[in-house]
Amino acid sequence: MKQSKPFWVMMMAFLLTVVLSACANNGAQPPAAQSPSPSPSAVRSPGETESKTPATREFQHGKGVSTIPVKPQRVVAIQYTGAMLALGVKPVGADNEWAAYPLLKQEWEGIEHVGDPWTGLNLEKIIELNPDLIVTHVEDTYEQLSKIAPTIWIPWLKYDPPQQIALFGDILGKQAEAQEWQRQFQAKIEQTKEKVKSIIREDETVAIVNIRPQNQFIYGNKAMGGYVIYDLLGLKPPENVQKDVLAKGLGQLEISQEVLPQYANSDYIFLSVLEKGGGTERAKEIKESAIWKGLPAAIGNRVIDLDWNTYFTTDPLSTMKQLDAFAELLRKSASK
Repeated sequence: MKQSKPFWVMMMAFLLTVVLSACANNGAQPPAAQSPSPSPSAVRSPGETESKTPATREFQHGKGVSTIPVKPQRVVAIQYTGAMLALGVKPVGADNEWAAYPLLKQEWEGIEHVGDPWTGLNLEKIIELNPDLIVTHVEDTYEQLSKIAPTIWIPWLKYDPPQQIALFGDILGKQAEAQEWQRQFQAKIEQTKEKVKSIIREDETVAIVNIRPQNQFIYGNKAMGGYVIYDLLGLKPPENVQKDVLAKGLGQLEISQEVLPQYANSDYIFLSVLEKGGGTERAKEIKESAIWKGLPAAIGNRVIDLDWNTYFTTDPLSTMKQLDAFAELLRKSASK
Protein backbone atom coordinates (compact mmCIF):
# COMPACT_ATOMS: atom_id res chain seq x y z
CA MET A 1 0.00 0.00 0.00
CA LYS A 2 1.39 3.42 -1.06
CA GLN A 3 1.63 6.14 1.51
CA SER A 4 -0.04 9.54 0.96
CA LYS A 5 2.18 12.47 -0.07
CA PRO A 6 2.91 14.91 2.70
CA PHE A 7 0.43 17.80 3.05
CA TRP A 8 3.01 20.52 2.31
CA VAL A 9 3.90 18.92 -1.04
CA MET A 10 0.26 19.02 -2.12
CA MET A 11 -0.06 22.67 -1.12
CA MET A 12 3.01 23.68 -3.11
CA ALA A 13 1.67 21.95 -6.21
CA PHE A 14 -1.66 23.79 -5.84
CA LEU A 15 -0.03 27.22 -5.47
CA LEU A 16 2.24 26.57 -8.48
CA THR A 17 -0.82 25.77 -10.60
CA VAL A 18 -2.52 29.05 -9.58
CA VAL A 19 0.56 31.12 -10.40
CA LEU A 20 1.02 29.53 -13.82
CA SER A 21 -2.64 30.07 -14.66
CA ALA A 22 -2.44 33.75 -13.74
CA CYS A 23 0.65 34.23 -15.91
CA ALA A 24 -1.00 32.57 -18.88
CA ASN A 25 -3.98 34.94 -18.70
CA ASN A 26 -1.96 38.12 -18.16
CA GLY A 27 -3.32 40.95 -20.44
CA ALA A 28 -6.39 39.01 -21.61
CA GLN A 29 -9.71 40.84 -21.78
CA PRO A 30 -12.69 39.71 -19.71
CA PRO A 31 -15.32 37.82 -21.68
CA ALA A 32 -17.92 40.13 -23.31
CA ALA A 33 -20.65 38.78 -21.10
CA GLN A 34 -18.70 39.88 -18.02
CA SER A 35 -17.88 43.40 -19.28
CA PRO A 36 -19.28 46.06 -16.96
CA SER A 37 -22.13 48.21 -18.30
CA PRO A 38 -21.06 51.75 -19.23
CA SER A 39 -22.10 54.56 -16.94
CA PRO A 40 -24.72 57.03 -18.27
CA SER A 41 -22.04 59.70 -18.78
CA ALA A 42 -20.15 57.36 -21.10
CA VAL A 43 -23.11 56.70 -23.42
CA ARG A 44 -22.97 58.96 -26.50
CA SER A 45 -26.15 60.43 -27.86
CA PRO A 46 -26.44 60.85 -31.66
CA GLY A 47 -24.29 63.73 -32.88
CA GLU A 48 -21.77 63.51 -30.02
CA THR A 49 -18.22 62.27 -29.96
CA GLU A 50 -16.58 60.51 -27.01
CA SER A 51 -15.73 63.89 -25.49
CA LYS A 52 -19.38 64.95 -25.80
CA THR A 53 -18.44 67.66 -28.32
CA PRO A 54 -21.26 68.22 -30.87
CA ALA A 55 -20.53 66.69 -34.25
CA THR A 56 -19.46 69.11 -36.98
CA ARG A 57 -19.20 69.13 -40.75
CA GLU A 58 -17.76 71.25 -43.51
CA PHE A 59 -20.19 73.63 -45.25
CA GLN A 60 -19.32 75.54 -48.42
CA HIS A 61 -20.85 79.00 -48.87
CA GLY A 62 -20.21 82.31 -50.57
CA LYS A 63 -17.12 83.10 -48.48
CA GLY A 64 -15.48 79.69 -48.48
CA VAL A 65 -15.83 76.64 -46.26
CA SER A 66 -16.83 76.78 -42.60
CA THR A 67 -16.92 74.04 -39.98
CA ILE A 68 -20.46 74.14 -38.56
CA PRO A 69 -22.47 71.98 -36.12
CA VAL A 70 -24.43 69.14 -37.70
CA LYS A 71 -27.47 70.30 -35.71
CA PRO A 72 -27.00 73.94 -34.63
CA GLN A 73 -28.72 74.83 -31.37
CA ARG A 74 -27.97 78.55 -30.89
CA VAL A 75 -28.20 80.42 -34.18
CA VAL A 76 -27.85 84.16 -34.70
CA ALA A 77 -29.54 85.21 -37.94
CA ILE A 78 -28.59 88.35 -39.82
CA GLN A 79 -31.38 87.94 -42.39
CA TYR A 80 -33.01 84.56 -43.17
CA THR A 81 -34.95 84.58 -39.90
CA GLY A 82 -38.18 83.74 -41.75
CA ALA A 83 -36.67 80.61 -43.29
CA MET A 84 -35.60 79.33 -39.88
CA LEU A 85 -38.94 80.11 -38.28
CA ALA A 86 -40.71 78.29 -41.10
CA LEU A 87 -38.76 75.16 -40.12
CA GLY A 88 -39.58 75.54 -36.44
CA VAL A 89 -36.15 76.87 -35.45
CA LYS A 90 -36.14 80.10 -33.44
CA PRO A 91 -32.81 81.96 -33.58
CA VAL A 92 -31.48 83.13 -30.24
CA GLY A 93 -30.76 86.48 -31.89
CA ALA A 94 -31.64 88.29 -35.11
CA ASP A 95 -31.31 91.71 -36.70
CA ASN A 96 -33.94 94.28 -35.77
CA GLU A 97 -35.38 94.55 -39.28
CA TRP A 98 -37.41 91.37 -38.80
CA ALA A 99 -39.22 92.71 -35.75
CA ALA A 100 -41.05 95.16 -38.05
CA TYR A 101 -42.74 92.51 -40.19
CA PRO A 102 -46.32 91.96 -38.99
CA LEU A 103 -46.64 88.49 -40.54
CA LEU A 104 -43.78 87.28 -38.31
CA LYS A 105 -44.94 88.93 -35.10
CA GLN A 106 -46.09 85.81 -33.28
CA GLU A 107 -43.12 83.66 -34.26
CA TRP A 108 -40.64 86.49 -33.55
CA GLU A 109 -41.45 86.69 -29.83
CA GLY A 110 -38.52 85.69 -27.64
CA ILE A 111 -35.77 86.48 -30.15
CA GLU A 112 -33.08 88.89 -28.95
CA HIS A 113 -32.34 91.94 -31.11
CA VAL A 114 -28.71 92.18 -32.22
CA GLY A 115 -28.83 95.52 -34.03
CA ASP A 116 -29.20 96.55 -37.64
CA PRO A 117 -26.90 95.10 -40.32
CA TRP A 118 -26.67 98.42 -42.16
CA THR A 119 -26.33 100.92 -39.31
CA GLY A 120 -24.50 98.73 -36.83
CA LEU A 121 -24.68 95.27 -35.32
CA ASN A 122 -24.38 94.84 -31.56
CA LEU A 123 -21.36 92.54 -31.54
CA GLU A 124 -21.23 92.48 -27.74
CA LYS A 125 -24.80 91.19 -27.67
CA ILE A 126 -23.99 88.51 -30.22
CA ILE A 127 -21.02 87.34 -28.11
CA GLU A 128 -23.24 87.29 -25.03
CA LEU A 129 -25.72 84.99 -26.82
CA ASN A 130 -22.93 82.42 -27.29
CA PRO A 131 -24.04 81.25 -30.76
CA ASP A 132 -22.81 78.01 -32.29
CA LEU A 133 -23.68 79.32 -35.78
CA ILE A 134 -24.15 82.74 -37.40
CA VAL A 135 -25.85 83.27 -40.75
CA THR A 136 -25.49 86.61 -42.54
CA HIS A 137 -26.03 88.27 -45.89
CA VAL A 138 -23.77 91.28 -45.21
CA GLU A 139 -20.17 91.14 -46.47
CA ASP A 140 -18.81 94.07 -44.46
CA THR A 141 -19.18 92.37 -41.06
CA TYR A 142 -18.50 88.79 -42.12
CA GLU A 143 -14.93 88.69 -40.78
CA GLN A 144 -15.97 90.15 -37.42
CA LEU A 145 -18.80 87.65 -37.04
CA SER A 146 -16.65 84.69 -38.06
CA LYS A 147 -14.36 85.43 -35.10
CA ILE A 148 -17.31 84.98 -32.73
CA ALA A 149 -18.69 81.69 -34.10
CA PRO A 150 -18.77 79.66 -37.34
CA THR A 151 -20.37 82.00 -39.89
CA ILE A 152 -22.09 81.31 -43.19
CA TRP A 153 -22.47 84.08 -45.79
CA ILE A 154 -25.47 83.75 -48.11
CA PRO A 155 -26.24 86.63 -50.51
CA TRP A 156 -29.77 87.97 -50.20
CA LEU A 157 -32.29 87.35 -52.99
CA LYS A 158 -30.18 84.59 -54.51
CA TYR A 159 -32.69 81.94 -53.39
CA ASP A 160 -36.47 82.01 -53.69
CA PRO A 161 -38.53 80.77 -50.70
CA PRO A 162 -38.59 77.06 -51.63
CA GLN A 163 -34.85 77.18 -52.30
CA GLN A 164 -34.29 78.90 -48.93
CA ILE A 165 -36.24 76.12 -47.23
CA ALA A 166 -34.16 73.42 -48.92
CA LEU A 167 -30.94 75.25 -48.04
CA PHE A 168 -31.80 75.79 -44.39
CA GLY A 169 -33.23 72.31 -44.05
CA ASP A 170 -29.70 71.19 -44.84
CA ILE A 171 -27.93 73.78 -42.66
CA LEU A 172 -30.13 73.15 -39.61
CA GLY A 173 -30.50 69.40 -39.97
CA LYS A 174 -34.24 69.82 -40.63
CA GLN A 175 -34.57 67.95 -43.92
CA ALA A 176 -37.84 66.22 -43.00
CA GLU A 177 -39.41 69.50 -41.89
CA ALA A 178 -38.26 71.13 -45.14
CA GLN A 179 -39.99 68.46 -47.22
CA GLU A 180 -43.23 68.89 -45.28
CA TRP A 181 -43.09 72.67 -45.69
CA GLN A 182 -42.66 72.27 -49.45
CA ARG A 183 -45.74 70.04 -49.56
CA GLN A 184 -47.86 72.53 -47.62
CA PHE A 185 -46.55 75.42 -49.71
CA GLN A 186 -47.58 73.82 -53.01
CA ALA A 187 -51.03 73.06 -51.61
CA LYS A 188 -51.43 76.69 -50.49
CA ILE A 189 -50.43 77.96 -53.94
CA GLU A 190 -53.07 75.83 -55.66
CA GLN A 191 -55.76 76.90 -53.20
CA THR A 192 -54.94 80.59 -53.68
CA LYS A 193 -54.87 80.29 -57.48
CA GLU A 194 -58.42 78.96 -57.39
CA LYS A 195 -59.55 81.97 -55.38
CA VAL A 196 -57.73 84.54 -57.52
CA LYS A 197 -58.78 83.27 -60.95
CA SER A 198 -62.39 84.08 -60.13
CA ILE A 199 -61.36 87.72 -59.59
CA ILE A 200 -58.62 88.50 -62.14
CA ARG A 201 -58.99 87.17 -65.67
CA GLU A 202 -56.04 85.61 -67.49
CA ASP A 203 -55.85 88.51 -69.95
CA GLU A 204 -55.82 91.21 -67.25
CA THR A 205 -52.52 92.74 -66.18
CA VAL A 206 -51.07 93.66 -62.79
CA ALA A 207 -48.32 96.15 -61.89
CA ILE A 208 -46.60 96.85 -58.57
CA VAL A 209 -45.84 100.52 -57.94
CA ASN A 210 -43.78 101.77 -55.02
CA ILE A 211 -43.74 105.46 -54.07
CA ARG A 212 -41.01 106.87 -51.82
CA PRO A 213 -40.27 110.41 -50.58
CA GLN A 214 -37.92 111.24 -53.47
CA ASN A 215 -38.68 108.69 -56.22
CA GLN A 216 -40.84 105.82 -57.42
CA PHE A 217 -40.23 102.26 -58.56
CA ILE A 218 -41.83 99.49 -60.56
CA TYR A 219 -41.25 96.17 -58.80
CA GLY A 220 -40.50 92.82 -60.39
CA ASN A 221 -40.71 89.42 -58.73
CA LYS A 222 -38.04 89.80 -56.03
CA ALA A 223 -39.86 91.72 -53.30
CA MET A 224 -42.94 93.77 -52.44
CA GLY A 225 -45.23 90.85 -53.20
CA GLY A 226 -43.86 90.39 -56.72
CA TYR A 227 -42.82 86.80 -56.12
CA VAL A 228 -46.36 85.89 -55.04
CA ILE A 229 -48.08 87.93 -57.76
CA TYR A 230 -45.99 86.92 -60.77
CA ASP A 231 -44.24 83.66 -59.90
CA LEU A 232 -46.73 81.85 -57.67
CA LEU A 233 -50.10 83.11 -58.83
CA GLY A 234 -49.00 83.58 -62.43
CA LEU A 235 -50.62 87.00 -62.86
CA LYS A 236 -49.70 88.87 -66.02
CA PRO A 237 -47.43 91.98 -65.99
CA PRO A 238 -47.71 94.84 -68.50
CA GLU A 239 -45.48 94.42 -71.53
CA ASN A 240 -42.83 96.96 -70.45
CA VAL A 241 -42.63 95.48 -66.95
CA GLN A 242 -42.00 92.07 -68.47
CA LYS A 243 -39.38 93.42 -70.88
CA ASP A 244 -37.52 95.92 -68.68
CA VAL A 245 -37.85 94.38 -65.20
CA LEU A 246 -38.75 90.70 -65.10
CA ALA A 247 -36.84 89.59 -68.20
CA LYS A 248 -33.74 91.34 -66.90
CA GLY A 249 -34.01 89.77 -63.44
CA LEU A 250 -34.34 93.13 -61.69
CA GLY A 251 -35.92 93.45 -58.29
CA GLN A 252 -37.18 96.93 -59.09
CA LEU A 253 -36.78 99.67 -61.67
CA GLU A 254 -36.65 103.34 -60.76
CA ILE A 255 -38.77 105.44 -63.11
CA SER A 256 -39.81 109.05 -63.42
CA GLN A 257 -43.38 110.06 -62.69
CA GLU A 258 -43.85 111.02 -66.33
CA VAL A 259 -43.33 107.44 -67.59
CA LEU A 260 -45.75 105.83 -65.16
CA PRO A 261 -48.26 105.25 -67.99
CA GLN A 262 -45.66 103.14 -69.82
CA TYR A 263 -45.23 100.71 -66.93
CA ALA A 264 -48.38 100.99 -64.84
CA ASN A 265 -50.85 100.82 -67.74
CA SER A 266 -52.37 97.77 -66.09
CA ASP A 267 -55.85 96.64 -65.10
CA TYR A 268 -54.72 96.39 -61.48
CA ILE A 269 -52.08 98.27 -59.50
CA PHE A 270 -50.69 97.09 -56.20
CA LEU A 271 -49.42 100.26 -54.53
CA SER A 272 -46.94 100.42 -51.66
CA VAL A 273 -45.78 103.64 -50.03
CA LEU A 274 -42.68 104.23 -47.91
CA GLU A 275 -44.44 106.61 -45.56
CA LYS A 276 -41.51 107.94 -43.51
CA GLY A 277 -39.72 111.12 -44.52
CA GLY A 278 -42.56 112.56 -46.60
CA GLY A 279 -43.56 109.49 -48.56
CA THR A 280 -47.21 109.75 -47.52
CA GLU A 281 -47.46 113.33 -48.73
CA ARG A 282 -45.73 112.60 -52.00
CA ALA A 283 -47.98 109.63 -52.70
CA LYS A 284 -50.99 111.86 -52.17
CA GLU A 285 -49.65 114.38 -54.69
CA ILE A 286 -49.01 111.69 -57.30
CA LYS A 287 -52.45 110.15 -56.85
CA GLU A 288 -54.03 113.57 -57.39
CA SER A 289 -52.08 114.19 -60.59
CA ALA A 290 -53.57 113.89 -64.08
CA ILE A 291 -50.98 111.21 -64.94
CA TRP A 292 -52.14 108.94 -62.13
CA LYS A 293 -55.83 109.56 -62.67
CA GLY A 294 -55.42 108.54 -66.30
CA LEU A 295 -54.09 105.06 -65.46
CA PRO A 296 -56.53 102.20 -66.24
CA ALA A 297 -56.40 100.86 -62.67
CA ALA A 298 -57.18 104.29 -61.22
CA ILE A 299 -60.06 104.78 -63.67
CA GLY A 300 -61.47 101.36 -62.81
CA ASN A 301 -60.95 101.81 -59.05
CA ARG A 302 -58.58 98.83 -59.00
CA VAL A 303 -55.67 100.29 -57.05
CA ILE A 304 -54.93 98.01 -54.10
CA ASP A 305 -52.82 99.30 -51.23
CA LEU A 306 -49.97 97.11 -49.95
CA ASP A 307 -48.59 97.69 -46.47
CA TRP A 308 -44.81 98.11 -46.85
CA ASN A 309 -43.78 95.94 -43.88
CA THR A 310 -46.30 93.22 -44.64
CA TYR A 311 -45.29 92.68 -48.25
CA PHE A 312 -41.70 93.86 -48.53
CA THR A 313 -39.99 90.63 -47.50
CA THR A 314 -39.84 87.39 -49.48
CA ASP A 315 -38.86 85.02 -46.69
CA PRO A 316 -40.63 81.62 -46.73
CA LEU A 317 -42.83 82.14 -43.68
CA SER A 318 -44.06 85.58 -44.80
CA THR A 319 -44.56 84.30 -48.37
CA MET A 320 -46.77 81.47 -47.13
CA LYS A 321 -48.90 83.98 -45.23
CA GLN A 322 -48.86 86.52 -48.08
CA LEU A 323 -50.75 84.04 -50.28
CA ASP A 324 -53.75 84.28 -47.97
CA ALA A 325 -53.29 88.03 -47.56
CA PHE A 326 -53.30 88.66 -51.33
CA ALA A 327 -56.39 86.55 -51.81
CA GLU A 328 -58.15 88.59 -49.15
CA LEU A 329 -57.03 91.90 -50.68
CA LEU A 330 -58.38 90.88 -54.07
CA ARG A 331 -61.65 89.65 -52.55
CA LYS A 332 -62.18 93.02 -50.88
CA SER A 333 -61.27 94.83 -54.10
CA ALA A 334 -63.78 92.80 -56.09
CA SER A 335 -66.54 93.51 -53.60
CA LYS A 336 -66.24 97.30 -53.89
